[in-house]
Amino acid sequence: MLAVLLMACEQNQIATTDREVHFTPGAASGRWVIINYWAKWCAPCREEIPELNDFASEYADRVQVLGVNYDGLQGDALAADMTALDIRFPVLLADPHPALGIARPSALPATLVIAPDGKLKEVLLGPQTAAALAQHIEEPAP
Repeated sequence: MLAVLLMACEQNQIATTDREVHFTPGAASGRWVIINYWAKWCAPCREEIPELNDFASEYADRVQVLGVNYDGLQGDALAADMTALDIRFPVLLADPHPALGIARPSALPATLVIAPDGKLKEVLLGPQTAAALAQHIEEPAP
């Protein structure tokens, strides 16, 4: 029975470009999770990436920042875009929106704020700054 439960947990996990990091939608991680949808062709996304890098570095002890390539790139194409944009945080290898029970964002950039209990707190549209994201994680989770 335990093996079946472990397999079910693993099936819900979404891998990232960092083999050490996975995301399990809806699961309490004890940390805030920020998921940012981006694309290389999106000018506001390109402007926002340095802010996300700074935020991920500054709050690494209590926040996991993850990206989602809006175009669904994989492999070398994804790696090339990550390098071109200097993305320093892991990128999910699958879009989490179905598992989170939400619609896929229709505009970019879009950022999901997930509380430490695993519940979606907010969907932010438009470019975010490190300071603005810090305010979202300082507020009490619902």
